Amino acid sequence: MFFDFDIRKTIAAVAFLAQREDGELDMFLSLKMLYLADKEALIRWGKTITGDAFVSMPKGPVLSKTYNLFKGEDWSAYQAEWDSVFSERVNNSIRVLKEVDIDLLSEREMEVLENARRRIHEVAPWQVADWLHQTCPEWSDPHGSLAPIDPATILRNAGKTDSEIEALNVLNDAQRYAVNTLLGH
Repeated sequence: MFFDFDIRKTIAAVAFLAQREDGELDMFLSLKMLYLADKEALIRWGKTITGDAFVSMPKGPVLSKTYNLFKGEDWSAYQAEWDSVFSERVNNSIRVLKEVDIDLLSEREMEVLENARRRIHEVAPWQVADWLHQTCPEWSDPHGSLAPIDPATILRNAGKTDSEIEALNVLNDAQRYAVNTLLGH
């Protein structure tokens, strides 16, 4: 199962979380919030908010491209767009530099983001990685590197059947094709 990364929705999601965190967003905790939000969206609606790829890292699962954007290491045009909105990391935190159109997010997407934020804050910051290792069966120890997480594994762990997963995959591919055709890609 593959999704198209959406930089505008990703920026809106990060800005939304930053608003809820009094304007300053911790990189580690926000990456975990975004992961949980995209995971919940995938389970509930068959697609994610950001379109980013899920990966296992030593300190738990994250969204791959978003992680690189936070680090300033995404070598695509997305990094320039990200950098125009968010400050450089100071003590592993970022701030929003300019107004972001959060209305790109639906109410249900904002609800999922807020749920993920609350769940992360229920755990002591130094215990978040261990908590995710225990509560995310799709995570596997990448032994110091990273390992892709197949969205189908997340869906299977949530009780979806193989036929339901295949139907979601077909629907997602059709939507991606339609969008890319309309945009002339």
